[in-house]
Amino acid sequence: MKMQVLMMTIGLLILSLVAQPVWWFGFIREWVTADRRIRQERLTFGSAVYSDKYEVRHFVLLSLLFGLIGSVISFAVGMTIPLGWWLIYTALAALAIILGLGARLPITIFVGSVVLYVWCNSIGVTQQLIAPMRQFSFSGETVTLGNLIILLGVALFTFGIWLKKIGGRFASPKIFAQKRGKLIAGYPFNELLVVPMLVLVPGNFLSAHLPFWPVLSLGGTTVTPLFLPLLIGLHLTIFKQNPKTVFKGLSKAVVILSLFILVGGILSLFVTSSTLIVLGLAYLCYLGCLISTRWHDRKQSFWFSKVDHGVRVLGIKPETPAAKMDIQVGDIITTCNQQPVSSETNFYEALLLDPTYCHLKIQTPEGDLKVTETAIFDGAPHEIGIVMFKD
Repeated sequence: MKMQVLMMTIGLLILSLVAQPVWWFGFIREWVTADRRIRQERLTFGSAVYSDKYEVRHFVLLSLLFGLIGSVISFAVGMTIPLGWWLIYTALAALAIILGLGARLPITIFVGSVVLYVWCNSIGVTQQLIAPMRQFSFSGETVTLGNLIILLGVALFTFGIWLKKIGGRFASPKIFAQKRGKLIAGYPFNELLVVPMLVLVPGNFLSAHLPFWPVLSLGGTTVTPLFLPLLIGLHLTIFKQNPKTVFKGLSKAVVILSLFILVGGILSLFVTSSTLIVLGLAYLCYLGCLISTRWHDRKQSFWFSKVDHGVRVLGIKPETPAAKMDIQVGDIITTCNQQPVSSETNFYEALLLDPTYCHLKIQTPEGDLKVTETAIFDGAPHEIGIVMFKD
């Protein structure tokens, strides 16, 4: 009997996840983003660099994975959040995704929702809103804001791990024109994650109308498990460095910051007056990480630009001969099959000299020279998989 109740509870929670509108808004957003990227790649380079919708794959798999891990931890420690804040955050998250700001402002939305909740509490708006809802078993019981600081630390830790896993793995180039008409390539990272994290909210407002909905007792307080659509995302274009290196450094900084925030959150549980101070410092440090990353990229002298003494490698298509060669984004191919090359046309003409093999001499962005070679598809030089500036 207990097992049946447990399975029913799990089933109901999964049903509530499926019905979570913010998650579906995020899913649609990632689908549209992937479609736009693929169309842009085909328009710019003649074919897609990454033909699969990896943004959608990342969204579905990683949101559910992080959601499962986060929910287990949250449930184990009894993470309780105020109902008023849950409503404010969920509404802001949905609005941000609809307006196209979900990936740009995930932490700003979190911090802003906390500030808005505190302000509403200070002028009595929250209690005024919840008062008429108490007849539906909504609870106006206060919850320490230290829990929200801890939740922010969890969000940033998840952000850091997520960025380390996927940041720079799919370096899709986008062509930009500088003021004097010089063409350069940048590498936009524009992905969003909606992590469905199970949290506890005071009250039994769901079970009062849906008797089968699970209700728990925590420290003598009745709480209801709900999914919080936690936004994780980043919108940043890299112009002068290897994208994978940049995002690896940013992820490390964010993970370290998240650990300090978790400590600050625990401290604020005991010293409630420090809550907003910890929140403000955490947000400023997060902004500092982003600004520092962008500034460090912009101050480099290197550009992913066209060159006169070869052809610049802007990308490598997966599962192609080029993916098996020692080629990196930013490298310059100086000769192909013993022939000097300086344009896309020269490059493919040199490839045709040997229809089944490719021998390249390459100069790295640091100025080092290297040689790499591989077999290619017979009679299909354009399928070698190297992305470069079009003539």
